[in-house]
Amino acid sequence: MSFEQAAQYLAKVVPWDGTSWVNIHTLFKPANHQAGKSFAWGGRACKTLKDAISALEYAAKGADVRDIYVCLSSQSEAKEKVSAKGFKWHLPERSTRNAVALKSLFLDLDAKGVDKNSYANINEAITALGNFIQAVKLPKPSIVVASGGGLHVYWTMMRALTVQEWLPLAFALAEATKQHGLKCDTPVTVDAARVLRVPDTKNYKTDPPKNVRIAGTPTDFDYSVERLEVALAPYKRALPPSAVITPFADPLLFPPRKAIAGDNEISEGVDTSRGKSAPINLDDVAPECAFVRDTITSGGKDNNNPLWGLTTLLATFTEGTRADAHRMGDKHPGYTKESTDELYDRKVKDRTEKNLGWPSCSAISAAGCKACQDCKHFPKNKSPLNFAVRSSPDPAVASVGTGGPSQSDLPTGYSRDPDGIVNLKMVLPDGETNYVPISSYTMTDPWLQVNPRILHFSSIVDNKRVEQISIESELINGMGMRAALQAQGLMLPVGKNALDNIGRFFVSWIKKLQESKESVSSSAFGWNVLNAKLEGFVYGGRIWSPTGDRAAANPDPVIARQYAPSGELQPWIDAATMITAQGRQDLAAILASAFAAPLIRFTGEPGVLMSAYSSASGIGKSTSMAIAQAVWGDPVRCMQSLSDTQNSVMNKLGQIRSLPMYWDELKTEEDTKKFVGITFQVTQGKEKSRMTRNVTQREPGSWQTLLVSASNDSLLDFVVNNVNTTTAGLYRVFEFAVVPPDPKTQIDTSVASRIKAKLNDNYGAVGLEYAKFLGVNFVKVEADFAEYIKALGREVKTSPDERFWIALIASVCVGAGYANQLGFTKFDLKALKAFMLRVLEKSRQHRNDSTVDLTKDISLSTVFSGFMKAQMGKHILFTNRIWIGRGQPPRTGVHVIKTVNDPSRLQGIHVHIGVEDKLMRISSTCLSEWCKEKGYSRHVMLEALKKELGFKEIKARLGSGCGPTVVQSVEYLLEIDLAGTPYLNFIDEA
Repeated sequence: MSFEQAAQYLAKVVPWDGTSWVNIHTLFKPANHQAGKSFAWGGRACKTLKDAISALEYAAKGADVRDIYVCLSSQSEAKEKVSAKGFKWHLPERSTRNAVALKSLFLDLDAKGVDKNSYANINEAITALGNFIQAVKLPKPSIVVASGGGLHVYWTMMRALTVQEWLPLAFALAEATKQHGLKCDTPVTVDAARVLRVPDTKNYKTDPPKNVRIAGTPTDFDYSVERLEVALAPYKRALPPSAVITPFADPLLFPPRKAIAGDNEISEGVDTSRGKSAPINLDDVAPECAFVRDTITSGGKDNNNPLWGLTTLLATFTEGTRADAHRMGDKHPGYTKESTDELYDRKVKDRTEKNLGWPSCSAISAAGCKACQDCKHFPKNKSPLNFAVRSSPDPAVASVGTGGPSQSDLPTGYSRDPDGIVNLKMVLPDGETNYVPISSYTMTDPWLQVNPRILHFSSIVDNKRVEQISIESELINGMGMRAALQAQGLMLPVGKNALDNIGRFFVSWIKKLQESKESVSSSAFGWNVLNAKLEGFVYGGRIWSPTGDRAAANPDPVIARQYAPSGELQPWIDAATMITAQGRQDLAAILASAFAAPLIRFTGEPGVLMSAYSSASGIGKSTSMAIAQAVWGDPVRCMQSLSDTQNSVMNKLGQIRSLPMYWDELKTEEDTKKFVGITFQVTQGKEKSRMTRNVTQREPGSWQTLLVSASNDSLLDFVVNNVNTTTAGLYRVFEFAVVPPDPKTQIDTSVASRIKAKLNDNYGAVGLEYAKFLGVNFVKVEADFAEYIKALGREVKTSPDERFWIALIASVCVGAGYANQLGFTKFDLKALKAFMLRVLEKSRQHRNDSTVDLTKDISLSTVFSGFMKAQMGKHILFTNRIWIGRGQPPRTGVHVIKTVNDPSRLQGIHVHIGVEDKLMRISSTCLSEWCKEKGYSRHVMLEALKKELGFKEIKARLGSGCGPTVVQSVEYLLEIDLAGTPYLNFIDEA
C-alpha cells in the first residue's frame, strides 16, 4: 500500500496540533485466538501526520491485522508502552472524556442491502446522499470514502472545534438525517470519539476483503463553521445532559489534563446518573413508550443494529434481564441466541466498567426511532424506564380498589386507593376489615426536609390543581396544625377525631420516610448535603445527583412558585445572545453571574458581592440583570425590591442558598446605605437566629452565593466613606462601571424590550439544565474549579485579603465557560477574563488610595491628625512639661509647671501637651466619642496607635500641676511620648 490517499484523508479530517494524540487503531487476531471469539484491539497514538503514516505502514505488515481505523478526535491521553526490545511507543486511550478537538462532521451510510436500514448498493446510497444534501442545503462533502460496505461522508472545517462546539452541530446533523429519511448510523454522527476506516487499507469484514478508498475528488478547501451552522440551524435541539461531558478549563491557565482517578467515562447517549435503582418490569414501561411496546410486539424485527444494541442494554436494567433481551430481539434479522447472549454479556460489562445508566430517549431517537418525536415524554430528556407505570396495591385494599398510585411510602396499617386517598385499616369487633379515609384530599409523593424539619407531599386542592403541601414537624399534633393545613387549601372536618387521625398518620408517615434516604432532603435550593457529604444540586423540585434524581424540598410556596421553571429554553438563549453579541464585557459579567453563583460553594466563601454602576440610563445593566435572573426564576418577582425588609432578604437567601440574588435600581443614598448593611451580613453566610411561634430556637438559614447590585453611583465610595478604620468593606465588594455603548452599535430599545418581555413566561429552563449538569458532575466540577482558582491566584499574585475578589472572578469565568459548553451562551471567555482582571487592578488601586486602613501609617496619620485638629484652639492645653510625680509640683526650680497657652480660653481640656518633655496625654473618653461620631472603630484606632506610638493607658488628671482652676478630675488617659514621631508638629501649634 502507498497510503497516498490515507495521508490526504488524515490531513483533512483529523485535527493536528502537535501536542494532542491522533489514534490509529487496528483490529487483529491474537496468537491464542479461538474460533467464535472477538478480535482484539491495538494501535498507535501519534502526534504528527508522518508518525501516523508510519503507524499505518507498520500495521499493514502484520499478517493478523484485520481492519485499520482512525479516531476522528484528537485525544489528550495515551499510555506509554515499551516493547521487549526496549522500543517505546504509545497505546491509544480513546474515550469521549479524553477528546480534545474535532475537525469534521461525518455520516456512516450502509450499502450492503441486508435490512431496511441499509441501501441496496453504493449507487442508491449516493443518490440518497445527494437528495439529502440538497434538501438540507449543505455544501458538497469535503471527502467521501467508499468503506467496502457503504459510504463515510465528511464535511471538514477550517478550524478544529472543541467537543462542546462540535456536539450541537453533530446532533443537528443527526436530526436532519432523521427528518429527511437518510438511512445512516446516527450514533456514529454524534460520537466524539468515533473511529472510521482509513483509505488505502482493506475492509476484512467481506470475503474477499474490499479496498477502502476515497470516492471521487475531494474538495480543495475546508468549510467555515458558520457555513455549516447556517445549514443545520433548523435542526438544532437542546442537547441531552449526557452529551455535556468535558469540564471547563481555561487553556490560558492550564492545558487539558487527565481525568481525576475514580471518574467514569460518560458514554454518549446513555444517562450515567441512573443504573443503581431497583430493576424495572419491562411490561410496566410498554404502556408509556411506543418504542418498547413495538419492540416487544415485533421482536425487534424492524430495529436497526444501534437500536438492537440499546434494547439489549435496556434489558440489563429490567426484571427479566437476559430473557427481555431475547424477546426484544428474537425477530431481528441478525438474531441468534449465541450472538444475543454475547451482546448482553458485553452490555453488562459496559455497565460496570463505564458506569452506564438507563438508555435515554435522546439516544434511542438518535439511533433511528421515529416514534420518539411524537412521544409526550421525549422533551423531558429522560429514559423510557423513568416512565414505567408501577402498580403495587396493598392486597388489603381490594375492597377499596386496585391499581393506582404507589403504596411503598405508606406506613403499616395504611393504604392508598386508586384516587390517591389514604385509608386507615380498621378491624371491627366481628372480625371484618373496614377502610376509613383519613382525609378527603389526596396525599402522594411525600418527602422530608431536614433543615428545618418539614413534611412535604402533593395534594389536589382548588380547581383540581396539584399543590405542594408543607407542614413543620413541630406543628404536627399541635394547636397550629389545622391552621397550617387549611391555609394551604386542605380544609379539615370539624372535630378532634379528624385532626388526631391525620396527626397520627403524619407521625407514622415521617417514621416510614426516615427509613429511606431517597425521601429526605436538607436544602430548598442549591447544593444538598446528606450525612456531611455533598449529594447533588436541588432545583425544579428535584435533587440532581450522580446516582439519580428524587423529590426535594420547596418549603416556602411563594418562593417555590417564583423559582419554578416555566416555558422553553430558546427565548432565554435569544435574550442572552442579544447581550453577548454586543461585545460589552461589563454586561457579560452581569449575565455570567447567574452561572457563577452555584460555584461560590467551591471558593470556601459564604457570600460574594458584585456591584455594577452607572449614572446613565438605558445602557443595558438592568436588562442584563433581568436576563441573568431569568436563568433561575421569574425576572420580575424574583428581583429584590427596595421595600423588602432586611429580615425578608435574609430569609429568602436562606432558602435559595446557592442561587444568585439580584438587587436593581439603587438610586438614593438611603437605598445604598440599606444595601451596604445587608452586604456585610451576606458575607457571614447565615441569617440571624430567631424564635419560632412556640418560643423555641429556629434553625437559621445559611447560604453560599453571589449577590449582584446595579446602582446609579459607586457603591464602593459609600463603603469607604461609611465603613471606616479598615479595608474589610473594600474587599467585600467587586465593583465596575458600566460604560455607555456606542450609539452606532447600540441595540434598538424596542427590539430589546420585545426579546426581554418573552422571559416573563420563559424562565428557569436554563437553570434546570444547569442544575442537572452540576448535580451529576459535582465531583469533577469541584476538582476543576479548585485547579482553576489556584492557577488564577498564581497568575495574578493574590494576597489573602483579596480572597473575595479572586473567588468572584474565578466563579464568573468558570460559570461562563460551563454556560458556553451547555450551548446556552456564546461568551467571549478570553475577553471576559481580561475585563475581570482589569477590574481587579482598579480595585487594588482603589484600596491603595484609600485612607481608611488604620493598619497603614499614612492612614493613621491622616485620621489622628483629624482628631488633633478638631481639638486645636479649644481643647488642647500646652504647658512647658507634664507633671508625672505624686502630689503637687514645686513652685520654684526646673520642675515648675508653666502654661504656654491661656487655659481660660479653652472650652474644656481633652488633650494636654508638654512642650519641653514632648509628652502628650489624651482623654480616652473624648477620643472614643470622636471615633464614634466619625464612624471609626475605637478598638482599631487604639490598636493602631499602640503599634505605631507605643502609648500607655494611665489613670490621672489632665492639667495636673496647673492649679485648681485648670486641673481636671481623675480619668483614664492615653500617654504618648512624641519624641521621634511624626506628630512633633503638634507642639509647634503652641
